[in-house]
Amino acid sequence: MYFFFFWDERLTALGHTLSVFLFFSLFMIWAPGAMAVKAFLFFCDALLMTSIFLLWPTKKLQIKNVRMENAIEGNAAKISAIVEGEKFFRAVRLGSYRMHPALKFLPAENFRPLPAFVSEEFFAKVQTSRRGVFELPHIAVAIPDALGVATILKVFPEKKELVVYPQKISVNSLNFLSLGISGRAFAPYLRPEFQRGQDFVGVREYCEGDSLRDLHHKAFARYGKPFTKEFAFERGRGIVLLLDIACEKLADKARVENAVRLCAGVVEWLASRSLLGRFFIGNREITQTKNSPLESVMDALARAPYPELGKEFPKPERWAPAARPMAPVLSISVLPLTSDLITKQIIVAEENAESDSVLQIAISSAQGVSL
Repeated sequence: MYFFFFWDERLTALGHTLSVFLFFSLFMIWAPGAMAVKAFLFFCDALLMTSIFLLWPTKKLQIKNVRMENAIEGNAAKISAIVEGEKFFRAVRLGSYRMHPALKFLPAENFRPLPAFVSEEFFAKVQTSRRGVFELPHIAVAIPDALGVATILKVFPEKKELVVYPQKISVNSLNFLSLGISGRAFAPYLRPEFQRGQDFVGVREYCEGDSLRDLHHKAFARYGKPFTKEFAFERGRGIVLLLDIACEKLADKARVENAVRLCAGVVEWLASRSLLGRFFIGNREITQTKNSPLESVMDALARAPYPELGKEFPKPERWAPAARPMAPVLSISVLPLTSDLITKQIIVAEENAESDSVLQIAISSAQGVSL
């Protein structure tokens, strides 16, 4: 594995070519004649070995203040770091190596010079392909050697964590909440006059279904588009949302990611209307921070188990939270749930079906849905 990392990280395209020549020179040395070919191969070997001996990390370069932005799956995450050198470096670039196969390093900028005793900020990008929490063990500054054969790496001593949020399936409408007998439990929460508190906390853009009496006329006149007043809610008045990703077979695992993405869309729909109360993943309740409840929920969705082959996955079990919810419960799952505490269920299934309290929906892409 060390030789693979050495080949991938330290050698340039020219270094790869010289390594192949080194392999052939081991056989050509025994062949009679062909002195010109042997001389050329030995010259290439000397060039390669000289570059390898220059690969020791330089002590005259420091990398610090490494920061990372979380990303949504399919997008690129941005890494930044402050680099300072005790001498002039002609070419420097920030990079990230030895990452999870779901991540790919994308150079955000080309090599550029670094003046002596000057701190400059460098950037790199990491392309993501799925949600999850990934460790970046090898964030380093790359410096090509003068011969262009190899690259010197100054590695940041600490490991960083990259959180990749799931891509949201946009929820255009959620009429399922108010349908049927079970919808009576959600009806008071869908009426602003029943659910809001007395304390005014701010304004947000108008959403379909908001009460017209809550329009903020000054913001409307200033920006030319409607805004809605937001009020503080009493604790426990929000709708309880449950995500259950337990599986029984491989076909169930194939629908897990759509269930997580749909849950992210429902969370956004509820949070934009200040309807999101408690949130559970299985029997574990997610603590929502006061300043950024949506961000804490998205972080929990990113950390939910990912359906990989050969890894254990949650098995179906009865939903029994430690603290019984007082508000109605909406669940999103890949299998039907049997708990008496659940008011309505949305099941990401292989075909569409609907009843009073259960909605089965087949999702083939991450486009918007109407529930």
